[in-house]
Amino acid sequence: MKKKINFRSVNPDLQVPHPIPSSKAIPDWYRTSKPFVDGNETLKKCVPFLDSMTAGYTITLASDVFFNKGIPQDISVTGVVHSHADNQIGDLKIPAEYHKKVYKWINSFILKTPKGYSTLFTHPANRVDLPFYSFSGVVDTDKFPIEVNFPFLVKKDFVGIIPAGTPIAQAIPIKRDDWTSSIEDSKSYEPPAFTHTMHNPPFNFYKKNFWTRKKYI
Repeated sequence: MKKKINFRSVNPDLQVPHPIPSSKAIPDWYRTSKPFVDGNETLKKCVPFLDSMTAGYTITLASDVFFNKGIPQDISVTGVVHSHADNQIGDLKIPAEYHKKVYKWINSFILKTPKGYSTLFTHPANRVDLPFYSFSGVVDTDKFPIEVNFPFLVKKDFVGIIPAGTPIAQAIPIKRDDWTSSIEDSKSYEPPAFTHTMHNPPFNFYKKNFWTRKKYI
């Protein structure tokens, strides 16, 4: 049975870019990557890599934002970037390549998931090419009735425009379950025989033998 996620605009009178299935937000650098280099499979052939990038839905920037020395110049009608108070980040250790100031992307949509489902909001998967980093969070979107915004950092060396349509967050529905865990370390481990040949021609071993297609439309 298909589950349904609803995106309700808080600015219905404005032409705000709609959230899209993440499969429609694949960057050009991935599309143009070669599947093989010197006889080795590249990330283009890694199904788990692609599965993470196409999971869920992508929320994109509603308007252009110019950054200079880590300071945004937001001229949009509704405002797509707001600030966090400096003391809100607590003892968070910010990597040296980012400005210490934390901003947040303003999201124009309220997400509604089926009962028992939350949403993982995270930086667009594998998008290390983006000049910012959006923080992750899990929200119980089956019950939370307002939009979720996304704190982010900007790289120190970035000066320029982040254009409208840039992916700013990935929203992945997840079912809330209770879990237990176990660890087995008392028996010797013998890898399956296929581990020695799974990366040899004709390739696609994981996809052919273990992979399950995921659908987000």
